[in-house]
Amino acid sequence: MSVNLSLVAVASRQLLQAARISAESLSLQQRRTTYVLKRSHPLRLLKEGHEHRLKKMNKVYELVEETAPRDAKPKLQLILTEDVPKLGKKGDVVQVRKQFGRNKLLATGLAMYASPENRQMFEDRKTLEYLSQQTLTISVRDNWPDDWVMTKEHLSHWMFRHLLIVAPPHTITLPEEPVDRLGSYTFTVTINQLESVEVKLEMVPHIPAGEVSQI
Repeated sequence: MSVNLSLVAVASRQLLQAARISAESLSLQQRRTTYVLKRSHPLRLLKEGHEHRLKKMNKVYELVEETAPRDAKPKLQLILTEDVPKLGKKGDVVQVRKQFGRNKLLATGLAMYASPENRQMFEDRKTLEYLSQQTLTISVRDNWPDDWVMTKEHLSHWMFRHLLIVAPPHTITLPEEPVDRLGSYTFTVTINQLESVEVKLEMVPHIPAGEVSQI
């Protein structure tokens, strides 16, 4: 039986071309990441026929789940311990390729694994650094009682009100000198029973609204 070689060659070229087109179409397929979100402030239930009027707070969403493509390479989640150009600042949580994270960040001390313990430790460090740079200023009226003395409960209340820091009374150490008059003081706050920071305290006279201090 004779075989027409020219026809075989044409058929082979057509098969190769079809295979090439199929491969190119696969490589051009979109790789999509699915994000599952929820509203930070859920909408109220309305009666049938009524429409919601969205407020700004109703347009704020929280990330619930992120689904990466199946063929996406797994990444490392790290906390930067120093500022890294084009990547992030100290304290940022970043996702990087495993090889880059291990060789360039972990090995050089520029990052640590983003474990729950390390996250909490880094948050505590940021709180300590923040408190060390703050001064808690409390204005006092002229008619305060003669026997009044600052307590840990007072400081805990004023820290949350002025510095937005939650410091339970048992984490606060009062100054050796009683805080019972105007002046400058220093008290101590302990984070997780491990590290402490000194916070400046200023007791100043209260200035009624509309008056200008003469100091």
